[in-house]
Amino acid sequence: MEKRKPVFLQIYTLLFFIYIFLPIIIIFIFAWNNNEGYNFPLSGFTWKWFTELFNDSIAKKAMLNSILIAFISATISTILGTALAFGILNSSLKNKGLFLGLLILPVLMPSLTIGIAVLVFFRTLSIPLGIPSVILSHVSISMSYVVLILLGRIEGFSGNIQEAAVDLGASWFSSIKDIILPVLMPAMLAGWVFSFMISWNEFIVTYFLIGNNVTIPVYIFSQLRFGISPKVNVISVLVTSFTVIMVILYILIKASLSRIKNAKLLKS
Repeated sequence: MEKRKPVFLQIYTLLFFIYIFLPIIIIFIFAWNNNEGYNFPLSGFTWKWFTELFNDSIAKKAMLNSILIAFISATISTILGTALAFGILNSSLKNKGLFLGLLILPVLMPSLTIGIAVLVFFRTLSIPLGIPSVILSHVSISMSYVVLILLGRIEGFSGNIQEAAVDLGASWFSSIKDIILPVLMPAMLAGWVFSFMISWNEFIVTYFLIGNNVTIPVYIFSQLRFGISPKVNVISVLVTSFTVIMVILYILIKASLSRIKNAKLLKS
């Protein structure tokens, strides 16, 4: 006899997803509302807020800066974080737990504390504020996430496999390319996507260091100071859509890497 699942769990699950996604759905609805208000019924369908946003030179510059900062910082964080995670787990250090604990600190520390710290650091060294300083600060934050994501993958990897490949005639670089990278690639991809989204959404640290430039979070904050502009709804729609696309691409790329890996195993 098939057991029925408790009804209250089904109701709780439904209410949970409504609570999470209802505000986003409302933003999507009002992004196409003809009026600037947030009242029902809607006054009509329009694309004018999208047109105003894309005609705003500051908004376009903010989008480009956000993409540039997120892409560069995510790439640097993934490369450095992968090397750091692999080095910690395969080193002869006795106090590995201490280093791992230090890596978790940027994850636990408030963004306000990190923002003030990096601002004082750059000011003390007379380093000008701007996009390069923002990228460096984002790398210092997102690297910890990359290492934490990669640790679980690397712990299950035996270094004896690489040593065996080298003993059988493979060069050190080819053993990295053909053995280690295929194993770590899904975790590296997840770390890159996670780092990209952290950098894309970071506001406090970016606000302290961006100088005369602007990013999407900083632009939204500047708009909210004068009331909730309909362009903020449009930005929310674009950012949410971009996030969904990133997740879908991650799933597709991960599935593709898995198929390639399985095909290589079948050939061998």
